[in-house]
Amino acid sequence: MNVIRNISLFLVGVVFIFSSCSSDDGGDGPMQTPEQIQTAKLNGRWEPGTVIQEIDGEITDDRFSDFSITFSADAEGNSKRYTITNTGGEAFEAGTKDWDYVGGNLNRIQRLDNGFEFDIALSNNDTELVITLTVDESGSPLGRVSNTTGGYTFNLLKQE
Repeated sequence: MNVIRNISLFLVGVVFIFSSCSSDDGGDGPMQTPEQIQTAKLNGRWEPGTVIQEIDGEITDDRFSDFSITFSADAEGNSKRYTITNTGGEAFEAGTKDWDYVGGNLNRIQRLDNGFEFDIALSNNDTELVITLTVDESGSPLGRVSNTTGGYTFNLLKQE
């Protein structure tokens, strides 16, 4: 009888050890920081619903139909980049740029190569993104020099 009882206790102990060593602790994995969560929401391709460009007091919304921005980062939310395609010579220059949040503000982004900052806001279950920025008279620091002065509001939709 003692042998059966000892085997039973041994098996219960083995089951307990294996269940407590499981990699699934019932949670969703390691805790993510607010920055990692925001970065994960941004990751992906965004295309315009509408873009409003205000130049010298006039508003136009018909110049950005082929614009897109794709945000990416590694699994930890580092190595943050955005890639601009099909700019039509407007506010953002085409190419891939490194970026980061400004001073812990998860609604303000800074391009690392030149310090240019712009605001972001997610809405509608993180499927809509608004980017707002202002370009000064010289077109700097975006690299554009003509016909870009003014305020921009990019109303973007996340693509699947």
